[in-house]
Amino acid sequence: MEITSVTFRKNNAVYILRTNDVPATAGSRVIAETEHGVDIGTVLRTVTKDSVEDKEIKGKLLRAATDEDIAKAAELDEIEKKAFIACRDKHKEKKLEMKLVNVKSLFDRSKIIFYFVAENRIDFRELVRDLAAVFRTRIEMRQIGVRDEARMLGGFGSCGRHLCCGHMSGEFAPVSIKMAKEQNLNLNSLKISGICGRLLCCLSYECETYAELNVGLPEPGADITISGKSFHVQAVDTLRQSIRLNHMGHIIEVKKEDLTCENNRYSIAPEVIERILHQDDHEHDHDDEGL
Repeated sequence: MEITSVTFRKNNAVYILRTNDVPATAGSRVIAETEHGVDIGTVLRTVTKDSVEDKEIKGKLLRAATDEDIAKAAELDEIEKKAFIACRDKHKEKKLEMKLVNVKSLFDRSKIIFYFVAENRIDFRELVRDLAAVFRTRIEMRQIGVRDEARMLGGFGSCGRHLCCGHMSGEFAPVSIKMAKEQNLNLNSLKISGICGRLLCCLSYECETYAELNVGLPEPGADITISGKSFHVQAVDTLRQSIRLNHMGHIIEVKKEDLTCENNRYSIAPEVIERILHQDDHEHDHDDEGL
């Protein structure tokens, strides 16, 4: 099956659509139909897949966009700007506790959708009647979450790249604080949160790999007893597959291959510790000779 990924006006989300034998190359404009109606979009790429789950497919391409279609899209932009101002003024006038995020008119102008965020339930029936009287079309008020708001408006993350959510298709993947812990990240909320205030989408990208690499490694803060001596796990370097131990102020680094774990109790062969301590002492002696 040939499928095409498309982005639409006023929404950075990526939609996976059936190509439907419509000529579609990267960057070309197409008219497509989704669950939200008919609209003009921009093709990201077209690929052929042997099998695609039905839930991934969000609609189909109808035809290539013409010059008239592109001109019509520019006209819709003007309508949406006026609708945004009108709705913003009216909801402030009515003192409705909501934040207007975006406005989109369907390509056939059969409906105008107003996207907003709000902490509580909003009674916007009177607002809808007023807007319908002004624009003479169907009005839909659609409440969205803060993650959808960030995806819709776009922007840049702390990494300097475009927001991850702007390249996603379908629903948001769940992200948890456990993912940050698995990757030994700083749990400061400001460092692991996006501009939407929620946990960073990218926390889920490498979590599975880190989970596999962390198997057989103790957690930071754990204590390991070796030959009656207590060693504190000061840090874990997942990528280097090593841990840093502290014993009475003496820091040593141990490779994962030197660790054994039975019944959730970690141990290290005494000779491994002796070898490392001897190596450190030998290096210190060389340093003293250099002085």
